[in-house]
Amino acid sequence: MFDIDFSQRRRCLDHLAAAIGRTPLSIEPFPHFVVRGFFPADVYGALLDLLPAAASYGDFSLEKHHNDDGASNRRHFKMLNAEFGRLDGPRQSFWRTIRSIVGSPDLKQITFSKLAPALAFRYGIPQEKVADLPGFALPELFCESAGYVIKPHPDTRRKVVTMQIALPRDATQRELGTEFYRRSLNPLSYARSPRGFVIARTMEFLPNTAYAFAVLNTFRLKSWHGRSTIPPSQGERHSLLNIWYEKLEDANEELAAENRELELGPRLAAAA
Repeated sequence: MFDIDFSQRRRCLDHLAAAIGRTPLSIEPFPHFVVRGFFPADVYGALLDLLPAAASYGDFSLEKHHNDDGASNRRHFKMLNAEFGRLDGPRQSFWRTIRSIVGSPDLKQITFSKLAPALAFRYGIPQEKVADLPGFALPELFCESAGYVIKPHPDTRRKVVTMQIALPRDATQRELGTEFYRRSLNPLSYARSPRGFVIARTMEFLPNTAYAFAVLNTFRLKSWHGRSTIPPSQGERHSLLNIWYEKLEDANEELAAENRELELGPRLAAAA
């Protein structure tokens, strides 16, 4: 029924439960965590080898993310069934499995539970209820190139949690990770980029490394983040961006339907 490697899926989810479980929660400059070895090593190696061809990616927000010549510097591969259907057989099954892993209810609950203090603050609920908050995943592959920049922003309130998995082959792009910011009243901060902010922490863009943070956009606390301009010398930056939204309409509806069917299957079997 599903072109998914369920053995691989279960192995990866068990691996993620352990990896995120032993990862500490950082509070500054806003609650987040960083996971080394996000996927099992062999899965990560296969992921790099099976990345979709460049022609499979489409422009993302071209009106905002382009160079002076109009060429896009941010492209994405939508993890939709129609896009999977254009891949060769091994890639189809592999990426359907990866989509099922990162968009699974299991990973959502693990991630939300780790970020419970921040999500409890945002929604005004006890921490023990955070794992059951609505959250619909939108995983997509991204490729950003020279000239890409995104100004400090806290993310829209439609988003609940933002996760990014770095996909470099080695450590040469270490400095290209997402930057976390603090507001600054120092006049000197307005004389340089990003104006009015200081970089509090840069996520290291290292192989098989991921970060996740709770989206906070309140008067008291905002999850300010962005990225300084990628220089020409650094090549393309590949990552898997996985965002959980409050509402299904903003997320991957095919993935949500798949999750419902996977959940329903055991129930029907038990009732038979």
